Amino acid sequence: MAALAALLVAASVLLMLPRKTEALQVYYDKIHYYGIEANLLDNGAVEFIYTFDWEVVIDVVDEPFKWVKIGIPNSNAHKFKALTDNIKSVKYMSDYGSYAKVKFRKTYHAGDVIHFSFSFVQENLFETPDLYGNGGVWSGLYVYDYTPGWFDEIPVEKYEIKWNVANVVKYTNNARVEGQYLVCTGSLKAGERANIVIGYRPGSYSFQYKDVSHFWTELGAFTEAAGPIIFGAVVLFVLTRVSDKYRGHTGGYHGHYGGHGGGCACACACACACAGGGRAGCTKKDFYGTKVSTMRIRKILKDGAEDV
Repeated sequence: MAALAALLVAASVLLMLPRKTEALQVYYDKIHYYGIEANLLDNGAVEFIYTFDWEVVIDVVDEPFKWVKIGIPNSNAHKFKALTDNIKSVKYMSDYGSYAKVKFRKTYHAGDVIHFSFSFVQENLFETPDLYGNGGVWSGLYVYDYTPGWFDEIPVEKYEIKWNVANVVKYTNNARVEGQYLVCTGSLKAGERANIVIGYRPGSYSFQYKDVSHFWTELGAFTEAAGPIIFGAVVLFVLTRVSDKYRGHTGGYHGHYGGHGGGCACACACACACAGGGRAGCTKKDFYGTKVSTMRIRKILKDGAEDV
């Protein structure tokens, strides 16, 4: 009887255990702080300041921590500027999505926590009153539906979005007013996303669209990845083909558009940031941009031919 009783106790304990145990996730990097400050300019563009405290958790032999890419809302971004001395350069990067590529002055290793900050101006982030709201609470407003770049393989201990409150007439209830900013904070598991929506009345700003070309930046990136021979061929192609075929208007980035990059899909491409990316797995995912695609070259030529 004692043996039977012990067996019954053991069976009951097993039934109480979780049916599935989550596997322990190992991360190569961890973001302790992800700060975003947003200030509107007179034309409705947004001047962003991005600040990170980023820890290297695991060294990867073939993928040293020399640079990162951060998802930004769309390709119409310019005036990139490093705000900390440890940044060698920061520029626009197109890798099946829109990113800021941040290169550091040194290589970092496991245990290092890197504090870095940069700024840029983002155009075409708003939705016009006729496209957003559908007669609802946002009707009649210029709306910024903003989702910062997220990280599929990196947890964020704390994020903080600070959006200047000047002229704001409506915002989502996940934000609170602190001084001159709307503040939205929290933490993010790997792959999770933050979001804030802000509304302005017509006339608060001029709300002008502006197309930004990255032709020479993109061509330089291909040169670095593909070498001078391909670069020479591309330049020759540009000189011989800059004609009517590549001089069509590229159009503003203010229509409805499908997602790209890390599964970004939203009603307004202007407001949606694609997945940010650390250096973890960069080579496997071609984060270094070594796979030179003919179609990508043609796209760059088409988008940038006006600048030639």
